[in-house]
Amino acid sequence: MQHVLDAIISISGWLWGPPILILLAVGGIFMTFRLGFFQFRYFFYILGATLGKMFSKKRTDEGEGTLSAFQALTSAVACTVGAGNIVGVPVAIVFGGPGAIFWMWMIALLGMSLKYGEVILAIKYRTKNALGEYVGGPAHYMSKGLNMKWLAALFALSLMLEVAISSMTQANALAGSAQASMNIPPLVSGIVVMLLSGIVVIGGVKRLGKFTEKLVPFMATVYIFASLIIVVLNYARIPDMLAMIFEYAFAPMSAVGGFAGSSIALAVRWGVARGLYSNEAGLGTAPIAHAAAVTDHPVRQGLWGVVEIFIDTIVICTCTAFVILSTGVWRERGRDVRRRRSDYIGLYGDVRRRRRHPGHDLSYSFRLFHAYRSDLVRRKAG
Repeated sequence: MQHVLDAIISISGWLWGPPILILLAVGGIFMTFRLGFFQFRYFFYILGATLGKMFSKKRTDEGEGTLSAFQALTSAVACTVGAGNIVGVPVAIVFGGPGAIFWMWMIALLGMSLKYGEVILAIKYRTKNALGEYVGGPAHYMSKGLNMKWLAALFALSLMLEVAISSMTQANALAGSAQASMNIPPLVSGIVVMLLSGIVVIGGVKRLGKFTEKLVPFMATVYIFASLIIVVLNYARIPDMLAMIFEYAFAPMSAVGGFAGSSIALAVRWGVARGLYSNEAGLGTAPIAHAAAVTDHPVRQGLWGVVEIFIDTIVICTCTAFVILSTGVWRERGRDVRRRRSDYIGLYGDVRRRRRHPGHDLSYSFRLFHAYRSDLVRRKAG
């Protein structure tokens, strides 16, 4: 079994390495130019045509589909909002400096064109399954649009491997946090997660949509509200925080406190990685959810794809970044890592070596911040 897990991790590491980063970044730039910078020119129209209609008394979903446009959005957001937004952003700041947030914003804005194109193709080439539900995604438009079934099969296999390792990583992080903070055995956490996931998944895409349209808005609202409270409590640091984001996006930052310093290259590398990984633009996961949406035109649903990135990266990731920067925790935690590095290595392995492999960034993030939480719990208990 260990050999299988090692093989999955190795393949996942390659898929999430620099080649994919470069491909997605270049693809976002190309699509942005090809579409005439539409996400900048029509940004407020896009918000009005999507989120704005949520508050309209004449709110109706026209066309064919299985889920409402909002349910499709929340289903996609439920897949992207999570570890990358809460854990990944602090790691990007620790290794890339405050300037990484600027590059995260830039690549997210460019990635909107990728997500827009993905969703349009998913709607255009979707089909009905035996249950009468609309299904689609990259495998469908590769097979039907490009007539390349071998590529569709390769994508499906690659996505299956990536989802497997991502799900294991997130479940492991959840179990580790529950054990460290509430002393809940990992076996119990695993069984609870399995049962809750089964209840939702077994009901099919309709139950999934009904569940996410209630959970995701509540989850996002609570997180944003809590983040704003923390930032407001540290309002005196807001000017310096914003200055650091823009200044160190184009200049190296020297070591300060527990922060080891960063170069422009590191700021770009970590910012771009976080901007792409957090919203999964160009990865092909969101179109699978959007393909089931009720809509009368592919472009109309494509606008919801743009909003998805806005919510995930521009709003939620930014909330996390502002909390980390305004509280100064990004400096203090670096000092803790140096002071207790031997303890962390003994408990979690030599995470410094893992950081050199791009495919282990997410796993490293979980290990690093789980180490912080565990250390705090041990100190309070002592």
